[in-house]
Amino acid sequence: MLAATHRGAAAFLAAMLVLAAAPSAAESFNVESRFHGKPLMIPAQLLLPEKHGDGRLPAMIVMHGSGGVRERERNYAREFNSLGVAAVIVDSFSPRGVKSTVRDQSPVSSYDMVVDAANTLKALTKRPEIDPARIGMIGFSKGGTVVIKSALRRYMEPLAAGETRFALLIAMYPWCGDLPLDFRTASGAPLHMLLGERDVYAGTVSCKEFGKKYAEAGGDLTLKVYAGAQHDWDVPGSGHWTVHDGQNQSKCIYDEIAPGTWAERSSGIKIVENNKRTGNIKKALAQCMTLGVSGGYDAVTRAQSLEDIRAITRAAFHLR
Repeated sequence: MLAATHRGAAAFLAAMLVLAAAPSAAESFNVESRFHGKPLMIPAQLLLPEKHGDGRLPAMIVMHGSGGVRERERNYAREFNSLGVAAVIVDSFSPRGVKSTVRDQSPVSSYDMVVDAANTLKALTKRPEIDPARIGMIGFSKGGTVVIKSALRRYMEPLAAGETRFALLIAMYPWCGDLPLDFRTASGAPLHMLLGERDVYAGTVSCKEFGKKYAEAGGDLTLKVYAGAQHDWDVPGSGHWTVHDGQNQSKCIYDEIAPGTWAERSSGIKIVENNKRTGNIKKALAQCMTLGVSGGYDAVTRAQSLEDIRAITRAAFHLR
């Protein structure tokens, strides 16, 4: 037990040393997006490696979870900078007047955030510092759901037709309960789904089903489950935390049962029919949603997932 504690402390220290070793130049800018059919300016922060020469840089868009932009997102931005990769932290909540969706996921949907991500992608392709052929995205929890949806043609085709596509997608502990009929890939980019074995917040069952359907449709998928890891395993802090009134939709699975018609799996309640909302979402949630979400930090898993992300990023962007 003592040896494991020492290993965890050493892994945490090594990770923090890497994060601290890469000072970054930051620039705030706005991305024009949409919300309820109206234009909306989304704040973003671009962090560039301190030393990056004259060539164009690969970039990673960083999408936050239900708690909004936290130190986690800034830490990963610095981590990408240490690899020579630019990072853009997108804030989908503050311009919509939302601080958190932990207790209510409805004010900002994952699809709203997909729209923000697609518009950020388009904005980055126009920047002279960025290589438009090497833009990826990483997302955490709700932001991870943004990533897996962005992997699918059905979500990205209306938003980025004719634009540069993502070259890399990394989804950290996403919720995967939306299962469409069409699982064709949007760009052919590698999709990496990193899950925690003991994640009872987002769950893993629907993500394994999502991954299976994506791979069967020809998608380039890597799905890894970290033994013993909970939700938010990479956020330093308590080894176990609970929000008793947080919305837990880990058992909610919505199937597209016919083109444009969606139903909650356990009850069969249709929430969308012929591409129009039915008004039955609360009835459907009553069948599958519970209250109470939890997670916890694991230094060893955090160090392993950081190592995996570095390797994934180097391979996708052809870095040394």
